[in-house]
Amino acid sequence: MAKADLFGEALWDQYSNKVSDRMNNPRNQGEITEEEAKERGGKLVVADFGAESCGDAVRLFWLVDESNDKIIDTKFKSFGCGTAIASSDMMAELCLGKTVDEAVKITNIDVEMALRDDPNEPAVPGQKMHCSVMAYDVIKEAAAIYKGVDADSFERENIVCECARISLSTLKEVIKLNDLKTVEQITDYTKAGAFCKSCIRPGGHEKKDIYLVDILKDVRAEMDEEK
Repeated sequence: MAKADLFGEALWDQYSNKVSDRMNNPRNQGEITEEEAKERGGKLVVADFGAESCGDAVRLFWLVDESNDKIIDTKFKSFGCGTAIASSDMMAELCLGKTVDEAVKITNIDVEMALRDDPNEPAVPGQKMHCSVMAYDVIKEAAAIYKGVDADSFERENIVCECARISLSTLKEVIKLNDLKTVEQITDYTKAGAFCKSCIRPGGHEKKDIYLVDILKDVRAEMDEEK
């Protein structure tokens, strides 16, 4: 069956050529075995992460040179949709050649931007943006395993949506990059606010330090000032 039949013609047109290419021909899909790691003299790291927002999961393999903490090989296995495969493939590629400390700075925004054909055009439809969030989380898991620490120790800032694991900086970047104007658009792009809805506005199930309505208002004000 053609992909246009699976996704719908209009939806499929919203994917970049890079995404569609990596759906069909992922460069880094596969695994690294313990035997291979021993032969190549590297430390094998295997990390798993599942995204509650869409039911997808990814397994990341790193082969790390312990003398300098550099990732000398990387593979992945994705258990999910085509967008998750493309995002995981790019995520693995971005890790290659970096140190573990450098790799843990890679965000889902970096992955999505690397998949764009045009810097000003999103690589995937808004409702599929959350697939790249797994990339950020599985990298943290891999780094935590390698360093023997808790993955939360790599959290660099406030998580606004605990359900979808979306950070404040990610929300700000997504709003600016895609010129989002409503909370509903933010939810479509990131899945923030799609579940318990506590992060949308005050009065929800859990009290938050900051809400999507506040973030949107502040970012839109910044954007207006920059015009």
